[in-house]
Amino acid sequence: MQVQYYALDLTCPICGQEKTVSIPESLFSEKKYGHIKIQVPQGAVCEDHVFVVFLDVKGRIIGYETVDLSITAPSEEIYEEEALETGILENFVRNLGFKCVAGLIHAKLFNYPMYLIVNKDSNINIVEINKILDETMPEQYKNKRILRTIEYNKNIIPTATYFYSLVKNQKKTAYLLNLRKHIIQTPWDTGYDLEKNFIASALGKEDKSEQLKFISFYISKFLEDVEKTKIIVEPIKKISGKDLVKKLKEIAITSTVTKTYVSFIKEFIRRKISPEIAKKIHD
Repeated sequence: MQVQYYALDLTCPICGQEKTVSIPESLFSEKKYGHIKIQVPQGAVCEDHVFVVFLDVKGRIIGYETVDLSITAPSEEIYEEEALETGILENFVRNLGFKCVAGLIHAKLFNYPMYLIVNKDSNINIVEINKILDETMPEQYKNKRILRTIEYNKNIIPTATYFYSLVKNQKKTAYLLNLRKHIIQTPWDTGYDLEKNFIASALGKEDKSEQLKFISFYISKFLEDVEKTKIIVEPIKKISGKDLVKKLKEIAITSTVTKTYVSFIKEFIRRKISPEIAKKIHD
């Protein structure tokens, strides 16, 4: 009998690399209840990381978990040295997942409601998370939008995906994620590329204590381009995305202006400045 395969879109929770992998459909037919746990080896999705993906019995992703590659336990001295070398941003990404953190920054910047789904016994410092998100925002664009929690009690609703469906129906305009580094709902269409680039660039900086400030700096440069776009678009009737890219390239010489980048600018103008101005930008 020929083996049938199921295509699964995976995202590394540590670096954000994405790839579609194939898994046997028999894996789902053999399990009727609970969840399925698959360890993704190094090289399957990204070159550097091993992680675990959790699926429900219908093949829907319900979460991720990172895996420590170290076989032997480090000494206390080594552990303390590594702890000192790990920055706030690195810990943030490791605890919540690369793509999830990108989504949180997007929700904060673009003013979307955001909720973290937790269990009743979850040990999560939501105040600290909101403090970190605030630090990524330039001073003039700090806002009152905060990450809130929604508690999932499996004793009341045993199936997580059913609970997620209920929450999505109630919070249709909200960004939803869980503690297993999985995004439950994204209320925008532009994706995560903008914030993923910010995070990747900040993580590449040697001074780990300054990484959050670099994200704030990158956001400031993006907002400068938003203002330049507003100046271009406001006095005219309409402009195509292609023509706007050309005009921005002439004046935003420090930015890499692409059609995708312009889509983020358009979304920001629509949500934070003027829907009427945003409508003038045509795809």
